[in-house]
Amino acid sequence: MKFMDRLFNFAKNEKKIITLGRNEICWCGSGKKYKKCHLEADEEKRRRKAM
Repeated sequence: MKFMDRLFNFAKNEKKIITLGRNEICWCGSGKKYKKCHLEADEEKRRRKAM
């Protein structure tokens, strides 16, 4: 399922965490794949948050 489909097809009261696949378009709008754009920075944030 594509990112935009997952983003807009959920119930209004339902909280949903959307995870991007490595080969999907980055969330920042750069047009690059997520793995080439923000993957490393997002993983670093997750690692720091887990500590």
